[in-house]
Amino acid sequence: MELYQLPSGNELQNLHRVLFERFNNEWKGISAHELLDFVSVKTEQALTFEELSDRLSHQNKVSVKFGIDPTGPDVHLGHLVPIMLLRQFQKAGHTVCLIIGDFTAMIGDPSGRDSQRSVLTSTQVTQNKKTYLKQIAPYLNVKTAKIYHNSTWLSKLTAKQILTDLQQLSLSQILQREDFRTRMGKGVPLSVAEVLYSYFQGMDSVQLEPDIELGGRDQFLNLAHAREIMRIHNQKPQVNIVTPVLEGTSGDGRKMSKSYGNYIALSMDPEDIFGKIMSMPDSLIIPYLKSFADIKKTELPHFEEVARQHPLEMKKQLAQFMVAIATKKLAQAKKQRDLFEKKFSKKEFDVDIPTLSIASETILFEALKEEQGVTKLSNTELRRLFDDGAVKIVSPVEKTLNIKDTVANGCVVRVGKKLFLKIEVE
Repeated sequence: MELYQLPSGNELQNLHRVLFERFNNEWKGISAHELLDFVSVKTEQALTFEELSDRLSHQNKVSVKFGIDPTGPDVHLGHLVPIMLLRQFQKAGHTVCLIIGDFTAMIGDPSGRDSQRSVLTSTQVTQNKKTYLKQIAPYLNVKTAKIYHNSTWLSKLTAKQILTDLQQLSLSQILQREDFRTRMGKGVPLSVAEVLYSYFQGMDSVQLEPDIELGGRDQFLNLAHAREIMRIHNQKPQVNIVTPVLEGTSGDGRKMSKSYGNYIALSMDPEDIFGKIMSMPDSLIIPYLKSFADIKKTELPHFEEVARQHPLEMKKQLAQFMVAIATKKLAQAKKQRDLFEKKFSKKEFDVDIPTLSIASETILFEALKEEQGVTKLSNTELRRLFDDGAVKIVSPVEKTLNIKDTVANGCVVRVGKKLFLKIEVE
């Protein structure tokens, strides 16, 4: 089945398999025009498309930079969006430069933040970065990528060199950033280190001289500043490609974030990945397909039409695809679909479901804390399950619950992997 054909019936059942095969195919020898057809689907903005097209058309191989700061131990799908674009360049035979920002992580990227991030110690950063490459490995060939740690060169910058560069940069331009102006307007502290964050990120580009740098939408100003710093050092400015910010699984418009409980961690087991995808609203099917599958811009209208006609099946295909690329096994994807349909779609549970009686408008988290004889969970364990998105309504509709949610009479709630409770509102 060619992807430009409108899949239907039995063909639609195999869509995840086709996407998985395309995910694993090498693209060496792909034309610049065809590569751009794929890249444009994952791109929100480029500075500039003309420069990007020119470099891909006239250079056999370009270098593509992407940096990630190990500010926490877990990577989630939101972090993965630009990495999936990075993978496309890698599949096409271009050079991938992956920077682990062990130096910049100690400053903390201020982009989009309304408060100052807690300062990390070098020990915390070292602990956080230990599993980063392992978590990313299913989605990017880290063995062929060039891996760098920016402490290698940033820690060696002299005061003289920094001052020489800063004399050529405009502070007023940096302070025009909306997030900085908002914080200063509210009287929220803004550290000098945060102001200098984009300078240090730009010095990563000076060190590597990449042709292209990728980043999420919140990185646009940092990436634009890097072009200016490269000019100061008499280098050809990099092309910047910005990817959309991934909306969280709750579908309320907020970005995917662990603090919102609307995330899918790369370290989650296949059952939870499948379940979280299925809990999403239908409106997120196409944005997630665009972010994680290899789809051409010319194919996109067909996918949108299929998602409109067959939203439930398309969501199952997306969930199977996400499990397959996480585990590298199509069989695992089928297993999780069968398990999901047995437990949720067909409502065939492995155990008799106990009833949990609660008062009207009672917050479920509070009710569960009072029923620890049923849950066998401590308050800390229960809170963690809510934070991890592992407490869900599974009948009559699927929905991930947060720690402040109430539930309706007659619904079935899953707490963790095995505990099911039927809600009875008194």
